[in-house]
This record gives sequence, C-alpha cells and structure tokens, in this order.
Amino acid sequence: MRGSCGGRAGGVRVIALTAALTAMLCAGCPSQRHGNGSGLGSAGVTDRAATEARVIEYFRKTAAVPAGATLEITDWSAAGVPGWSKANLQVNSGFRSEDLPFVVSDDGRYLVRGEPVDLTVDPALAIRSQIDLKGQPVRGPADAPVTIVEFSDFQCPFCAKSAQTVEHDLFAAFPGKLRLVHKNFPLPQIHPWAQNAAIAAECALQQSNDGYWRFYEMLFEQQKTITPANLREKVLDGSAAAGLDRTKLTQCYDNKATAAQVQADISEGHALGVTSTPTFFVNGRRLAGAVPLDNFRAAVEQELSSR
Repeated sequence: MRGSCGGRAGGVRVIALTAALTAMLCAGCPSQRHGNGSGLGSAGVTDRAATEARVIEYFRKTAAVPAGATLEITDWSAAGVPGWSKANLQVNSGFRSEDLPFVVSDDGRYLVRGEPVDLTVDPALAIRSQIDLKGQPVRGPADAPVTIVEFSDFQCPFCAKSAQTVEHDLFAAFPGKLRLVHKNFPLPQIHPWAQNAAIAAECALQQSNDGYWRFYEMLFEQQKTITPANLREKVLDGSAAAGLDRTKLTQCYDNKATAAQVQADISEGHALGVTSTPTFFVNGRRLAGAVPLDNFRAAVEQELSSR
C-alpha cells in the first residue's frame, strides 16, 4: 500500500511533479541500441541497467529519501513522446511506499520528473474518464452539476475532519448542487484496522447505499475508540443502527468478501496519482490533504461558473 495520511503528502514526494523540471544524468551515454531480453526494447531505452542506476542515484541525492529505503524502478513503457520512455521509481521505507513517476530520454541522458502532459487534453475531463462511478456509494442528487470523489482511509484523522467539512459545511453551502462519491484508500502500513474497516463498509454497501453511509459516519465518529481488536465487534454492533442484516454482514466481513472491491478502489487511486489521504476530485480537479472549506467553495464555484 502506498501513501500517507495527513495535510500533505509524505516526505519522499517530489515537489512539482510536472514536465517542467529537467535534469542531466550524464555527460555521455551509449548511443548504440542493444536488446537485453527484458522487454524494455518497446520502451526504447538503450541501456536499462545503466539508466536505472543513474536514475536511482539521482533521486537518492535530490529527493528526501529516508535512510535505509529501498528504491526500485517499475512500469517501464513508451512515454508517447518520440525518443522518451516513462517509468515509476518505487520508494519503500518499510512502513510506507510511494511511486515517483519520471520520464527519461531513450539515450539515458535526460530525466524529467513527473509524467508527460498532453496540453490538448482537458486534464479534469481526462481524470473523470478514469473514475468508475457505477455501483459506488453516493450522496446527493444524480443530476448534481458537481461531483466530488473522495479517496479516504477510515483510520485517518484528517479524513474524519474533511468528511465533516464536505458533508456538513460544503453541502449546506450548495444545496442540491453536489454529489459525493466515496472511494476506499486504506493505508494498512500505518493504519492497522483501516483495510478491514473498508471491507466492512463495502459489505454494508452490498445491502444498501444508506447502510454504507451510516457505517461511514460510525467509523469516523468512533475512530478514536476503534482498535484492531474491537473493530469486528463495533462493525457487527453497528449493523442494527445501520438497518442491515447482521447475519449477512457477519458472513461478508468474516469472509472478506468485498476485498476485491476495496482493491479496485486502491488501484484506481494509484492510477490517478493518489498517494495520500484524503484526496478529492471536484469534477476532476484534484484537492489533497486537509483542505479548508474556502478552498472547497472556490473549486465548486469555479465548476458552477464554467457550466
């Protein structure tokens, strides 16, 4: 699992992950292409091993990489720009891991932090196209002009605070204009009961959308008293108040029957670049961390004014 819970992303996050920051990795690099049997040839990089070594060395010297962290490069592919390839640097510090995307020239000489951006594509529209809304827990009218997608962790205190901000203050400020969709993004390496809480909430969703949101509220309200040892008891005791069938909920929770749904949310979050909780997308516009109400209001007003 990757990410952090808090007002901002973790310490290894590279700031300004946009294709505006370029760094030289070497003065001279091999120009003769040769295959290495790794399947990298389709990505176009001349010498994978040498390039990976230089990339790792560069990030160790320039990013806030924790001492003892392991660095591994994954997901090599063509960047969509002639002469360039892209990949992720996975930084694992033992209790948290994070992906740092980058683009590198095929001769191994130049590195660009972040991912290539097609400026002819509306970025918010591109993000919305990647978010699956079918069958998700939702609050608000289906025809609301603004959809807020929330990736959060039930054990994250900043998520609990943001839930209050969005559901009470923001919804009150824009009656009938907002729809909230929740996605689970548990961080079990720092929150030991978050994964099972997400599974429980998804089990509630199997019975009813309202049941999911009652569990959502209960988990955040009781966050400070929940432990890995008492989570199951609290989940099952909460079934009656949520209007759920306790037997069905017990079977679903004990069998982890909704683990795949939770993983689907996590995978979608990773694809969208989510690395910390909470992260929100307001009609595709990203807002991360403990976002103040004024920032939410500004994002919503901008969306409403653009319609």
